[in-house]
Amino acid sequence: MSREGTWLRLMLIAFVANGLGPFGLKMIAAKGLSEAYHYQYLLGWYAGGLALGIAAFAAMRSGIRAREIAFGCAVGIGSFGGQLFTSLALEEGVPGHIVFPATTGGNLFLVAAAGLLLFREKLGPYGIAGILTGIASLVLLSLG
Repeated sequence: MSREGTWLRLMLIAFVANGLGPFGLKMIAAKGLSEAYHYQYLLGWYAGGLALGIAAFAAMRSGIRAREIAFGCAVGIGSFGGQLFTSLALEEGVPGHIVFPATTGGNLFLVAAAGLLLFREKLGPYGIAGILTGIASLVLLSLG
């Protein structure tokens, strides 16, 4: 398979997997199970993500550097914290149409700001369209 085909397949997996975690948080909160099981859910979710990441690297047959592992761990810890606080907000009764746009909007803002300010990335038409699409989706989500 071409490098582009591999990249596309991995991005599709990431796209689907990115939405499944928060969806599960909403489901266990709606069933009243979040307070008792949010740690177990998150442990299973992140262990599955780790296994998928290891499988992806093994399939690519390329080496992995310690710096990549450290970066992945740091991002994973931040993500875990965000998901945990999302779960806690849902447990406290904050409606999903408030919780999810706030957490997603925070991520959108943080990534865009880091790219522009820290990495001095130039924002082209596709980047602007991506950010505007993200903002529009947040507005639609919060209308619920």
